[in-house]
Amino acid sequence: MRRTVTFRKQEFDKLRDHLLRKDGKEHVAFLLFGKSAGELDPWTKEQELRLLCREIDFVPDSDLIESGGDTITWDNNRFLPILKKAEEKRFSVGVIHSHPGGYDSFSGIDDRNEKRLFELTFNRNGTPNVHASFIMTPPGNVKGRMWNESFESDSIELIRILGERFEFQFGRSTGFQAPEFLDRQKLAFGEALLEEFSKLRVGVVGCGATGTATAQLLARLGVGHLLFIDKDTVEITNLNRLHGATKNDVGVAKVIVLKRSIEEIGIGTKIEVVNDWVSSEEARSALKACDIVFGCSDDNSGRMLLNRFAYFYLTPLIDIGLTVHVSEESPPTIRALIGRVTVVFPGSRCLNSHGITNSQFAYAENLRRSTSDQYEQLKKEAYVIGEGNPNPAVGTFTTETAAVAVNEFLHRIQGYRNSGSVDHRLRFFHLDEDLKPSTEPEKECRICGATTYWARGDMQPFLDMA
Repeated sequence: MRRTVTFRKQEFDKLRDHLLRKDGKEHVAFLLFGKSAGELDPWTKEQELRLLCREIDFVPDSDLIESGGDTITWDNNRFLPILKKAEEKRFSVGVIHSHPGGYDSFSGIDDRNEKRLFELTFNRNGTPNVHASFIMTPPGNVKGRMWNESFESDSIELIRILGERFEFQFGRSTGFQAPEFLDRQKLAFGEALLEEFSKLRVGVVGCGATGTATAQLLARLGVGHLLFIDKDTVEITNLNRLHGATKNDVGVAKVIVLKRSIEEIGIGTKIEVVNDWVSSEEARSALKACDIVFGCSDDNSGRMLLNRFAYFYLTPLIDIGLTVHVSEESPPTIRALIGRVTVVFPGSRCLNSHGITNSQFAYAENLRRSTSDQYEQLKKEAYVIGEGNPNPAVGTFTTETAAVAVNEFLHRIQGYRNSGSVDHRLRFFHLDEDLKPSTEPEKECRICGATTYWARGDMQPFLDMA
């Protein structure tokens, strides 16, 4: 089983400030986790247990019995309210303390104290469940393990710290050597970053114009594991913008064509595909194995699902769109040509609040897929929105918008940009300028304005969607 943990960077920074103080003493905090459990990693076919940090209780010095440079004890009465919260929704709990001297392993004292703590946890809250403990060393490196009901522990392989920047702390080295095709990129970013890329699992939902461009760029960056999700097949009118597709591919599933085109490059990218809607059980399961997801679909229903998914599972969504408005005369003229890249994650405004998704369109899409006869009847009666003329599409603009999105991903990992991360970028091609609107969450929104769903993880129904 693969064991991983995800923190929000904003909260992790507060945690680091609490644990690693200038006094040189150990400090402690308690954690509450949602879970993503039991799904098979589509690349390795092993199960992943992913804990999602939902809440942090910063234990004040007044609740410590003893704190020194290499020891800490506390009153467990402080821990009991955390156990009560966890019991109500079957959340997992955790404890994290600092090793200010830099000792990067669990000590014998840690082993004994944590075993007693989790005996209390399992005896009070029962099983089945899993809980976690961590140590933090300067300047903020974390090592963790998960405890089961037999009071045995297993190491955590990956700790994600995600938000304005994306940090991945992998627990064990694989003896990585950068492949030759990345020699020039290594000169720019170094080998450590290339190793990180090789271990990442990235999903691309929608394998049309922006999706195929995004996937090709990610593969050539050295991202080691890619997941493609799309239900559609290639059409002749796609060939002006679908990277890797040929006339002979008309009628073939887009995910199959994209997988083949990248595998033919010969750079060893591990690719899995789901030839279905993103709402399918297979697609949902595969998404839960991803570290980051790119949304490259013009499907409102799928976008609304991915929007919620980013908050429930602390999985950043980088959503891409292109709008082209033309005049009605012949020949037409461009009135507006706007590329959009939006990063969705707890703490930023969601797609719903940006006005990007449309619930009426989503209703129509779902109805058309499930009951086409009823859809056509309601369309005649104007109860659903039907299809109009096809939207204009130009491959150069879809490709540039995809590159903007992949560069945002690259910056959040590598930090090449002096101006910082951008949660919402509008590129006005016709005006030759970028706009970066406010991304403050909307207070009235159930998704981005409240914390109810943040790091909620698994629940029934999925994403609390009826």
